[in-house]
Amino acid sequence: MTAFRFQAYAPSGQTMTGVIEAKSLPDALSLLRQRGVSPYLAEPLGVGRRAEPANDFFFRGGLGLEWRARTIRKLATLLAAGITLDRALHIMVSQSARTAEKRVLSQVLNMVVGGAALSVALGDAAGLVKADEVGLLKAGESGGSLVFVLEELADLIERRQQMRGKLASALIYPAFLLALAPISLLIIATELVPNIAPLFETSGAPMPFALRAMIWATDQLENNAFAWALVLLAILGAAAAMLANSSMRGSIRRIIDRLPVVRTIARRAEAARICRTLGTLLRSGAPLQNALSAVIGVSSRPFTQAALHKARDLVSGGEKLAAALKGLPSLDANALQMISVGEETNRLETMLLYVSDSEEKALATYVDRLMVLLTPLLTILMGIFVGGIVMSIMKAILSVNDLAMR
Repeated sequence: MTAFRFQAYAPSGQTMTGVIEAKSLPDALSLLRQRGVSPYLAEPLGVGRRAEPANDFFFRGGLGLEWRARTIRKLATLLAAGITLDRALHIMVSQSARTAEKRVLSQVLNMVVGGAALSVALGDAAGLVKADEVGLLKAGESGGSLVFVLEELADLIERRQQMRGKLASALIYPAFLLALAPISLLIIATELVPNIAPLFETSGAPMPFALRAMIWATDQLENNAFAWALVLLAILGAAAAMLANSSMRGSIRRIIDRLPVVRTIARRAEAARICRTLGTLLRSGAPLQNALSAVIGVSSRPFTQAALHKARDLVSGGEKLAAALKGLPSLDANALQMISVGEETNRLETMLLYVSDSEEKALATYVDRLMVLLTPLLTILMGIFVGGIVMSIMKAILSVNDLAMR
């Protein structure tokens, strides 16, 4: 017999916790339901976050796009094979290799067995389904096309993973260049400057600004290291406090979103998400008004959410979708025209998915070009920065030699 720690709802509606002994987790849940309570969490006694192995630390905040896509696709495959939802989840729990994965899937299984919808269970499970994907699952459940929606969701996550992997690969060399800058400055400050500074002191020649700045920085670090450490900690603490404040975080995000490059990337990514989600919901049989309600959660921007709310109200009042979405800043005239054509030809979901594909391809091309330009630009800036310092020092040394020859 195994002891299971459980949390459940009593018949009165109050939450209760306790320990029950059973041969397996399904037996424990069955015994609890026979007692008239509704369990929503059950796990073997001794399993918890504090007892988690150290190698699972990086899975606490999220299990990664690859695991999410693989798990959701596997669930869709099992459901398509005719296996019931609770049985499919039980199979996935038994096949999980990592403790963090098993915990998340066990949580989903417990909630589903307790009567929760899959969309709710996956939304509550840490890192498995994000907030902008829950509406998609809810529409699939209500429309009876859960398997199709799960497959579409897995495709969506895989595309995000490919884009993130492409960005990570493209940023390796620029990151390497940026890491070389402080290393180069450290070598110059600790090796070159101490040997050159006495030349200017003995000759009386003016010391270049770069050399004076490095000597000052070195002296500050040697004599006031503790004070500068406190200043750095204070700055980091202030930054953390600003990020913890939701209004301040929103202000910072609005400032970042106004940057030209970030604005273009964010616009195309948001347009692709909105059209992809809306097209998938319509293809799964959801009514247009319900699909628009679900799409509102795709974006975290208040302005976009307000525009989608307005579009839903306009569509409910009889307006065409293309006309209702004109207030959405992420959709340009070409996208709206394609949506209008889809409405006229009764192929709205096909056109929405086409617009999503076009935006994703345009975003990938834009990012590729940006990365191609970023590498030589950083190389030139690094050469100007480090080379400028070295050249100013060498020029000063030559002036010292001229004075000595006179």
